Amino acid sequence: MRSLASSALLAMLLFFTACSSGKIYEDHKEIKGNVWNRFDVLEFEFNVEDISPAYDFYVAFRYMEQMPLDHIDIEFTFYSPSGETRSSEHRVEFRDSGDKPLGKGMGDLWDLEKVLREGYKFTEPGICKVEISSTMSYADIPGIMQVGLVVRKSH
Repeated sequence: MRSLASSALLAMLLFFTACSSGKIYEDHKEIKGNVWNRFDVLEFEFNVEDISPAYDFYVAFRYMEQMPLDHIDIEFTFYSPSGETRSSEHRVEFRDSGDKPLGKGMGDLWDLEKVLREGYKFTEPGICKVEISSTMSYADIPGIMQVGLVVRKSH
């Protein structure tokens, strides 16, 4: 009986934690061989049902501490359900001024999120598509394990 009560309490805790973050979408793409090629455009697609709140879009990286670059320049291309297309370029810093890795680390692996677009209001429900690509002059960027997209309701 104690096990059942503990399981129910854990399930409720997970439910309320997930709901409180306002997250409506999260997906991470594995990078083959931990080397992101600049011609490898990562595509994400999700369904927008509730258009009343505004949304924030984040890029998420899992990277190795030994990654040789202190930043990566990326392009974020957004296709709304209504057909609107917008692109923007962003610099994602991986190290602070003291050369320490940014984000949350465990061992030599680090997770980092950067906001790309804040407060976006959808005009209609439907499928939203996002593309993320590297705009670095290097063909290959070693040390990148995953690139992801996180969408949350704005606060």
